[in-house]
Formats: sequence, C-alpha cells, structure tokens
Amino acid sequence: MHINEPKIDIDYLELKKLLDGAKNDNQLFELIVNSPFRYRLETNLLFLGIVVLLLVDAEAEFIERIALSNTELAKKTKEVSVLPFEEIKIPFNDENNIIATAIRTGEIKDTTDWKFLFTPTLRPADARFNQANAGIAYSVVCPLTARNGGALIFSYYQYKDKTGKEQLKFMSEYSRIVNDSLKNLKKG
Repeated sequence: MHINEPKIDIDYLELKKLLDGAKNDNQLFELIVNSPFRYRLETNLLFLGIVVLLLVDAEAEFIERIALSNTELAKKTKEVSVLPFEEIKIPFNDENNIIATAIRTGEIKDTTDWKFLFTPTLRPADARFNQANAGIAYSVVCPLTARNGGALIFSYYQYKDKTGKEQLKFMSEYSRIVNDSLKNLKKG
C-alpha cells in the first residue's frame, strides 16, 4: 500500500445481506453487478468501472454473459459493441479465452487487452474498440464454483501496476460472497 493510498472501507456484511435478500435469479444477478457501486466513493477509490457476471451453460458448453453493471463505463461499451451483450457467448473449452481458462482451472486471470475476454466471438479490433470506448485499462477474471461454474469480471480504469492490496481484497471478498449467494438461492 502506498503511503497516500487510502484504506477502502466497504461493508462486506452489508453487501452479503443485499445479495441474500434476492427473491429470484434475475434480482440476484442485478444485485451482484450493481451492489458494489452503492459504495460510490469506495468504488471510485478502487478505480472500479464495470462488474460482469458470467455463468456456464453446461448443456450448450458455453459461457454466457448474464449481467453487466449499470455504470456509465458499461453503457459506453454496450453502445458501440458489434454484438449485443447477451449474444456474446464463449465456448467453454476455448484455449485462448481467459474467462474459459479461469473457470476451467479455478485460477484468477487478468488482462490489459479485451481481445482475451471476447475471443473467439469478437474480432480483436472490435474487443479493443469496446475496451477503449469504456475507458478500461485492466480487467480481472475471478472464477466462481457455484452452479455449473462461472466468473466475475472486475474492470478498472487504471493499469495493473497501480492495482494494490485494496483491489485484491475487494475482489476476493466479493467473489466469495457472490459464490455463496449463487449457491444459496435456488434457481428460479
């Protein structure tokens, strides 16, 4: 932690209560991607711009984008994307996509180039255009084990070398809370 780096104070118990209060999947999915942004000051200090929830469709062997945060940065990327958010599906066994790799291996993956988040569905130029339009410098994929597996993508408007313990703590704590909430709410 840098000397001038502020400590980020997010109430993880409150976030857990918010997610646990969901009555159905749709409500839970929206809460997952939007609840962190209730802490506006803290998410700004984290330089967090977008949260994405993805889940594996085991029958189709695809990873589906389920929910996208309702932030200005997310809206900007949706406006220019060549494919609508919901139509971007990633083959579960794709070797070049870091979302698929993270889910299969259970290891966190990161990138400064969105081509690795969207391959093979979008061309590299289209993925990079989405990234540039959103103003995102760095994205981290945290795998989830609930249901058939999935992931959270945390996208930051600062580069990896500026990302520190506070971001790592947030991603770890929040991914754990989300995973538990996905396990506890029956599909519906």
